[in-house]
Amino acid sequence: MAWVHDSGYEPAYAHVGYPVAVQIDGTETASSTVRTPLEVIGWRSACDCGWRGMQFYSRREWPSTSALAPDGVDGWDTGTAAFGEWERHLNRVLPELAVHDLARQLAEVEERLARACQAARFAGVSWARLTAITGGTAAIEFARRREVADSSSTTAVERQLRHGRQGTGPE
Repeated sequence: MAWVHDSGYEPAYAHVGYPVAVQIDGTETASSTVRTPLEVIGWRSACDCGWRGMQFYSRREWPSTSALAPDGVDGWDTGTAAFGEWERHLNRVLPELAVHDLARQLAEVEERLARACQAARFAGVSWARLTAITGGTAAIEFARRREVADSSSTTAVERQLRHGRQGTGPE
C-alpha cells in the first residue's frame, strides 16, 4: 500500500511512501513486482524521493504468506512501524507541513464555529453570552465580525424576515 499525505500541500505529493520488499540478494522492489514471495526476506520503509528507512523488518519476525508487508510492518492503520518512520521523514523534509495542516484544520473549525454561532444567535443567544462561555476566544470574535459583515450586506427587511421579528436579533 502507498502512503500519501493528502492535505493539499503540493510539496508533500513528491513524498509518496510505501514498504519496499527486501529480497535475498539485498535489492529492494515494490512488493507487487516480486516474482515469488519466497525471495522476500523482509521490508523497510521507503519514499519516492529516494529516502529509505533505517529499520529492517525481518520476515522471520513478521511472517507473511505473500510478498506484501503484513499490517504490523505496514503500520498504516496504527501510525506505527514503516508508516510511522516514513511520516517522521516527511515531517523532517517538510517542517512547514504541520503548519499547513493545522492552519487548514483551524479554518475548518472556525467555519463550523461561525455556523454554530449563527444558529445560536438565531435562537436568541447574545454575543455576550457566547463570549462568556468560550472565554472570549479569537474565533468567537471572528464569528462576531463575520455576522456584522454579513448583516451590513443585507437590508433591514431581509433581517426582519430572517429573524421573524423587528430588529436584527439579540445583542
